[in-house]
Amino acid sequence: MFEGYYCRCRLTTLLISLITSLILIVLIYRRQNVFLSNKISYRIRSDHLNIHKQLSNEIISEKDLEILVPLPRSEEKKSKNVLSSIEFSNSPFLDLSTGSAIIIPILVLSKASNIEIRDAIRRTWGFDGLYANDTKQFKVFFLVGVDDFMLRRIRTEQILFDDVIQVSLPDLYSFTAYKELSAMMWVRSYFPNAPFYIKTEDEVIMNLNAVIKKLLPTIEPYIETSLVIGWFGTKHSIPRGTYQKYINAVMSPLSVDLYYAMSLLYIVTSQASDRMLDAISHVEDIQHPGDPFVTGILRDIADVPIKNLATSIEDYRYELSHGGCDQAFEKNSKLLFCTSSLHNGSSHSIPEYFQAWDILLSQNQATE
Repeated sequence: MFEGYYCRCRLTTLLISLITSLILIVLIYRRQNVFLSNKISYRIRSDHLNIHKQLSNEIISEKDLEILVPLPRSEEKKSKNVLSSIEFSNSPFLDLSTGSAIIIPILVLSKASNIEIRDAIRRTWGFDGLYANDTKQFKVFFLVGVDDFMLRRIRTEQILFDDVIQVSLPDLYSFTAYKELSAMMWVRSYFPNAPFYIKTEDEVIMNLNAVIKKLLPTIEPYIETSLVIGWFGTKHSIPRGTYQKYINAVMSPLSVDLYYAMSLLYIVTSQASDRMLDAISHVEDIQHPGDPFVTGILRDIADVPIKNLATSIEDYRYELSHGGCDQAFEKNSKLLFCTSSLHNGSSHSIPEYFQAWDILLSQNQATE
């Protein structure tokens, strides 16, 4: 009896010893792994610190310093003037070497989102090649601003029609003066031989046949001079005070009524463009956001005279019909242009461009 009990106790003791030995082996193995891991981590950190110390002790050249350390804001390169801040993209691929006729550009200011309006103009009064002869060809171009949601569509539109100029400006009213200057700058860059250009907007339905046959012959004697032609008025008094920093920088402060052209349609000769672009080239920014800047403030400073069609002996008519252009042209075939519902801020109606165009076509065919 006692011998059996003794055997069982001895077997139990052996099992306990074996399990204890295994536990000790596992603990020792894990401890060695932790030690090795810490040793490797310490080695990596030491190497990193040594490399950092070596780099910090090296002499860094001025050129490397420019790359590693950004310059203070005060030393950053600044735009020298308004014109240097204007950039064009998707500009038309023009081939000016073909043909002997002088191209007269018609710059239509448009919003990037008004794709259907531009297409309606192309198919109606702005149809390419419709108004051309051996000496002059009138060609429509659209100047649009930047709209992040329309970038791909504008690029596609330009590939298809080759008449869209995108300028690096938002399509906001506060940038209107910049956009009008962009049109002037683009024309002088791409069409240096054009004696003048016509500026209009996409809300205008133009009777271009009347403009060519009635308006342009009367201003032909002035084309080689410095002149802005349009309907001038003084609806707004432009105070030359503290707000007009640009004016104060050019001439002494005073308050006068400046004449400026209605933005819907005006004509600028090449000499007038050069004088105004030269005047603005010395200015860093435009303090006045509205339409009167280019044909009012800037024109006055550049000492460019005007031809006011509002006081001309000729009867130059237009109509602000806000969508009833077909009826307006039907009543008066001598209207130079008419405004669509887009001018009134209404949701634009594409059919009204075609309805007015049908009237103009029938009138032009009757006079031929």
